[in-house]
Amino acid sequence: MNYQYATSKSKKEHFKPTLEMNKQLAIKKNYSSILAAFFLLLEVIAIILVFFYLYEYRISQEFESNITLWDIHSPRFVKYMVFFLISSMTYIVFIYRYKLYNFRSSSGLADELYKMIKAYSFAILITIGVSFLLKLTDFSRLVIVLYWLMAIVSSGIVRGLKRVAYIRLAKQGVVSKNVVIVGAGKFGKSLMQELTNYQYLGYKIIGFVDDHEVEDFEDHKYLGPIAQLNDLLKKHLVEEIIITIPSERDLVNKLITDLRKLDINIKIVPDLYNLVMSTVQIGNINSLPVVTLVKTPMRGVGLAFKRIIDIIASSLLILIILPVFVITAIAIKIDSKGSIIYKQQRIGKNGKRFYMLKFRSMVTNADSLLKQIQNQNEVDGIAFKMKEDPRITKVGRFIRKYSIDELPQLFNVLLGNMSLVGPRPPLPYEVERYGDWEWRRLEVLPGITGLWQVSGRSDLSFQQWMNLDIYYIENWSIAFDIKILLKTLPVVLKGEGAY
Repeated sequence: MNYQYATSKSKKEHFKPTLEMNKQLAIKKNYSSILAAFFLLLEVIAIILVFFYLYEYRISQEFESNITLWDIHSPRFVKYMVFFLISSMTYIVFIYRYKLYNFRSSSGLADELYKMIKAYSFAILITIGVSFLLKLTDFSRLVIVLYWLMAIVSSGIVRGLKRVAYIRLAKQGVVSKNVVIVGAGKFGKSLMQELTNYQYLGYKIIGFVDDHEVEDFEDHKYLGPIAQLNDLLKKHLVEEIIITIPSERDLVNKLITDLRKLDINIKIVPDLYNLVMSTVQIGNINSLPVVTLVKTPMRGVGLAFKRIIDIIASSLLILIILPVFVITAIAIKIDSKGSIIYKQQRIGKNGKRFYMLKFRSMVTNADSLLKQIQNQNEVDGIAFKMKEDPRITKVGRFIRKYSIDELPQLFNVLLGNMSLVGPRPPLPYEVERYGDWEWRRLEVLPGITGLWQVSGRSDLSFQQWMNLDIYYIENWSIAFDIKILLKTLPVVLKGEGAY
């Protein structure tokens, strides 16, 4: 594609935001800053109340009722005050380190909560270490542990409320960031879908520009060719421009040179996106920047630790949800003829075949009926998905919607055929049609849930499904597994994208 862009010939011709645009932008920024300060203050108040409630409760239990709890001359009170101030200041440092102070978040709630828990944990550990060096001992271990746990819970509640308020205001356009996307190719359309699907990112797409005239993409308006970008900025309040045509280097250089003079954020989807999806490390060889491709980190001690977590967690879950197993089994037996458990051959790690266990959600002759409805597949690629699949029973539709049919796979996890988190185990006929790239999914144990599960489930296309699985394999960590597990519960309870 040959893209063109008309650069400004003089400073006089260069676009300058109108007074009204500047006013609107200032209002949005001030509003976001005020709300960020409000919720940060609310979090601080919650932490103070938690700490001093625990302090007062512990001291009143330990001493006689006539003791003065808030005696500033008391050495014990001073020690607790010092502990609280050190932990609070350290926590604030980590808040800024992880960029958790903004009203507008750049990640999901689970990711934000994970970072918040890390911040609290590091703050408490550092404070304990400093207290030891300063010889500030004689603390109640119960107070410290409960403070850590209750502060995490109270801050989590505040941050959850902040996220709800943010999403509502973003939908109304009060705090959302107005963005124009340059390029309507593969990357441009993927970006538009991403910003639309994940509203917590807080982007309002004004539209997109592209030198090749195209129809409006979904609900996003085609604004015209790239050469008219400066003129478009005069008509719309734009806070950010995202360039999705990195291969057009001359054009990108012209855009950056011209637009960097404006008070507008400029982001570029890098050429790295064109690489086979791999974990990359940015480094240098002397003054030369280089990108190193890294193999999957799912090996060694980390892999052994993942297996230990799988065994412990699956065992506990089986015991906890045993009543659900019993109720589901009875419902299946009453609803239709056939076995309660359905065994289906799947392909696991390194191509090894195993029988995946599920509660039966279809009629007994479902496999033979598949040939009759194969041409009604509603997803691209080799997997078969159909919203109104006639093979699904009444009970089956319910248990599939809320993923209850997947629960017997906890026994697969115990047996070592599957993991709690991982790529979805494919069917043999799907694997027969795999290319070299898709085969990478078989490098690790398949999972009951995964990145695909929390990113749209059956609403995803086959290619999106593959992309997410490969991304998970190449970016795996214990923390990543925990975040996926935290995101799985709300997705399952909502029953979104499952059929």
